[in-house]
Amino acid sequence: MAVYTFHMPVAARPGDPHALDAAVLVRDGFSWGAFAFSVLWFLWHRLWLGALGVLAAAFVLTAIGRLIDLPGTAATLAGLLFGIAVALEANSVRRWTLQRRGLPVVDAVFADDLEGAEARAFTRWLRRTPEEAPATATPLPPTRHPTVPASVVGLFPEAEGGR
Repeated sequence: MAVYTFHMPVAARPGDPHALDAAVLVRDGFSWGAFAFSVLWFLWHRLWLGALGVLAAAFVLTAIGRLIDLPGTAATLAGLLFGIAVALEANSVRRWTLQRRGLPVVDAVFADDLEGAEARAFTRWLRRTPEEAPATATPLPPTRHPTVPASVVGLFPEAEGGR
């Protein structure tokens, strides 16, 4: 089973069936498409800066390999490792970009495939009411340990008193 994150527009209200038109599901984990077709995968998902970054990193990796006269097998291994790194982070970049574009994560579902994830996420979305929507998290104020003075920095409070 895979984990899929469910992204909805900020203004969407739980239970609204019309909001599902803008819904996006992103699979968590390794992306075979990004591994095989890294720049094209980023362009397909409209991640222009990601595609530019991957292309630039590939050119830099190739230039460094030629500059230090890397043997063919080592260059192939470096390219393979670069492809694996891109494939591992591609969906995270996609999630970050969706959130930046106003589609934050509202749910996560487990499913065997995309269709199953859509069915679960859409069903859960339609069953919720606006009152059940999670409130935005408010940051907690910083807490202090009652026995440690506020001016202590580090692990040695007695050393600071001697100054």
